[in-house]
Amino acid sequence: MAKANKPSLEVKNPEQTTLSLIKPFIGVAVLYVALICLLPANNIVMDNYNLTSGQYRILFFLVQLPYIIIWFTAFYGYSSLQKYTTSLKRSPESEDFRLIAKGVKYLAFGMPLISLIAICLNSISNMNQSFTPIAIITINYLSLLVPLIAYTTIRKGTHGLADRAKVKFSIADTRSIMFTLVIIGVAYCYFTFRKLNLDSLGASDNPYYLPAWLMISTVLIPYLFAWFSGLLAAYEIVLYSRQVQGVLYRQSMRLLSLGIVGVIAGGVGLQYLRTVLPRTGYITINNGLVWSYIFYVFLAVGFSLLILGAIRLKRIEDV
Repeated sequence: MAKANKPSLEVKNPEQTTLSLIKPFIGVAVLYVALICLLPANNIVMDNYNLTSGQYRILFFLVQLPYIIIWFTAFYGYSSLQKYTTSLKRSPESEDFRLIAKGVKYLAFGMPLISLIAICLNSISNMNQSFTPIAIITINYLSLLVPLIAYTTIRKGTHGLADRAKVKFSIADTRSIMFTLVIIGVAYCYFTFRKLNLDSLGASDNPYYLPAWLMISTVLIPYLFAWFSGLLAAYEIVLYSRQVQGVLYRQSMRLLSLGIVGVIAGGVGLQYLRTVLPRTGYITINNGLVWSYIFYVFLAVGFSLLILGAIRLKRIEDV
């Protein structure tokens, strides 16, 4: 007598799903630490701070450790938001939250990818100074591309949620957003233009290694657009969180919205800082590093709130 085939069990364990999404972080983190240990030490940093090769690697690791922690919170944040989005199934808001999760995914995978490329390119330029312009230009454009795609994707999702909730900007809201963007834009252009040779728009003798016209058209303007999209996304998700029904749902959505605000604020701050203070391709211990850590805190708090909000929202959907 033939044995009956046992039905395959396809029940997805949430813990297994989380682990499968965290695995990329583990792989990237191990690879990054391995590159820190194996790639040649930077001679400029060792001379500036009187370090041995081993001391340089320890310093490099300690400086980058907060950023590696941010990668973990980003991957876990995407994992939590993705699971909540999946629990929505075919609800009207599912597509909007799917877009928000996709934007967070771009940030989660984009940040470590840029760092891996940067450490390799900077290592090459350390051995061959003529390669430095290529390294700086490549890293600057990658650092622009990731948030540009991520913020616009998140904004599509938040705009959809705002439309469904019939949330509209008041005149005061519009003025506040425009005023904030103008202040950011004017200060950004001022600090950037100080480092460009405006006497000759075709000259590339600046820390960005780009002609002024190309810097303005392909870096400054896209960054301002990305930040404008991020600012709108943050504002729309906050307004949406105030309109949802149910006390528990509103509280959880508020955590999620504050998390997105923190992620965008920290990301914009880092991008602003790294453009106003041009990259050198090596470690510098100065006020810029301190400000970087401040924006790291914004990112960490933002992703943590996003995780907490997404977990609570999923529990509500499960019930």
